[in-house]
Parts: sequence; C-alpha cells; structure tokens
Amino acid sequence: MVVVVAAGFLSSCSNPSKNAVAPEQPTLSSVVGGRFVSKIELDHGGLMVAPAPKTRPRVSATTAQALFRATDAVNGAYRFAVLGLGLATVSRHVSVSPDVSPATTATAPGTTTTTMSGSGTGTTSSSSATTATTTTTTVTVPGTTTTAIGVGPGSDHATSSTTAPPTSTTLPRYDSRLAWVGIAWGTDCPARPGSPLATRYVAVVIDAGTGRSVIAYTSRSPLACAGPDLPPSISVPAELVSIPWVPLGPTSTSVRITLPTCSTYFGWTEVPGPGASTVQVVARKPFDPSCGSVAASTPTVDEVVPLGTAQAQVQHAKLGPVQALRTLPGG
Repeated sequence: MVVVVAAGFLSSCSNPSKNAVAPEQPTLSSVVGGRFVSKIELDHGGLMVAPAPKTRPRVSATTAQALFRATDAVNGAYRFAVLGLGLATVSRHVSVSPDVSPATTATAPGTTTTTMSGSGTGTTSSSSATTATTTTTTVTVPGTTTTAIGVGPGSDHATSSTTAPPTSTTLPRYDSRLAWVGIAWGTDCPARPGSPLATRYVAVVIDAGTGRSVIAYTSRSPLACAGPDLPPSISVPAELVSIPWVPLGPTSTSVRITLPTCSTYFGWTEVPGPGASTVQVVARKPFDPSCGSVAASTPTVDEVVPLGTAQAQVQHAKLGPVQALRTLPGG
C-alpha cells in the first residue's frame, strides 16, 4: 500500500506538464469580470499575460479602460478588443520599434476624411526646461503633407500634424508585473495558401499601480496584406486627449489651442451630435512626460473648416481622453 501511494506521488511530480495549462492566443473569453482567467501568449513568448492574484490594483478598471481606448497605438477600427488585469511579461528579445509613437491612420467605416497636401501649414510649440513661460509659434512648412485621421466616435474628418512627442527608446520592463493589458485585433488579410489568417494584435500594457510605464506591443504580422511579415515590436505610445481651443476672430477658421506639458498637436475633427456639431482638437500626450519642461504652449491651428462665418453654431467638444479605439459591429 505504501509503495503504491509513493509511486503514484512520484509519478505526479515527475510529469508536471500534464497538469499545466498551455497558453493561448487572446479571445473574448480570455477576460472575465475585468481579469484575465487564462494564460495568453503572442509570438511564442513575446508577450505573455497570466491570471493575477486576488489583489486590488491602485488604478481602477474605469481609469484603465479610458487610458486604453485613448491610446494612439489603437487609434482606428478593430473587430475585437479586451481589457483585463493580469501579470504581464514582455520578452527582452522583442525589438523596439523605430517609430516609438506608433499612431495608426485607420479610420472607421463610414468616416469621411480630408487630406491636405502641397504647401501646408504646420504648428510647432517651443519650450525651455528652465522657464515656465508660454510661447506661441506658427510656422509654414512648404511641401509638407498632413494626413487625415479619424478621431473619436462619429468622426467627420480630421487633419493631423506630423510631429511626434519627445520620447525615449528606453522602455519600462515587464516581468510578471501587475498590469492592465488591453488587446485589440482583427483579421486583416485573407489566408495565404497553407497559412492561417494573418491577424494583427496590438496590446497596450499599463502599470496597475501607477497608470504609467505604458508600452504598446504589436504582434508579428504584415504591414500590408501583400507585404512580408514584420517581427513583433514594442514602442512608447501616447494618450490622445481633447484640449481647449478658442477662435482667433468672429469669422476666423484659425484657433489657438492649449497643449498640455510635453504634448504635441495631433489633429482636429468635427463630431456630429443630436443638435449642433462640435469641434474637437486633439493632442498627443505622453503617459510619462520627460521633456524637462512644465511650460504650456498655445500654438495656432489654421483652416478648421467648420468655423468661419458659421462658428456661432459650432460648439466646443468635451475635454479629456478621446475614444480612439472603435470596435466594429459584431465584434
């Protein structure tokens, strides 16, 4: 009797893998009640998220949801999205993206955009680490192109600046760290002969204790359906926020905007509503400001089309994080 029990015990210890749960790719059932309930994995260990212990994070689920949905890395339309608390690990072998602020230019179906090219007008703000003065600078950059980007629900159109926020390629490390992890994905390309559907996953990892140290993880996938697969990468994302603006005159299409510390102008959009439409001006705000300045900046943005003589009928959009992430019907 003793020999049989001992043999059975040793057998169970020598084969722990039989009881181990294999990680899987993200699904809508990976998160239940705001927590990861299964272990998920991307790119053979590039990103892993395990269920977290029963602990209450300092950053609430509501706050984490707002940060995730306003991150520029997930700006656009996706089929599926989940957000949950878990223990996140990002492999040190994943390379840092050359574009450390990976805003996408996707727009939701039904969104009309305009693109301005040729001799464009851009805006820049200057600040100093040793002063707290406010500066206003408007520059014209011949031959530049601004890209139209849909921002927020029901976006009509938006023009985006090409300036990215100051960032560092030294990214925070995640090794079984308690974090809010939001993942957005969709089947982007048809299956190739002998290959599964090419699915692009974009994950936003947020420290659950501070709401900072945010990184974006992009899975191995083709940038375009006809192109080669790109390796997985991590980058420094930013938060897209609606900021204050005031018109420069009673019939002007130019507005003066107030940029938060270390942020840059991202674009403007007209948001239709039940009554009058609203104009939303959006800034790209770093989660971890590191520009060395506490100065605000008030650049001028030209050619905000809905204004002009009709500006009395145009209202100011609500301030704060914008809904950059959109999930498609049926997702």
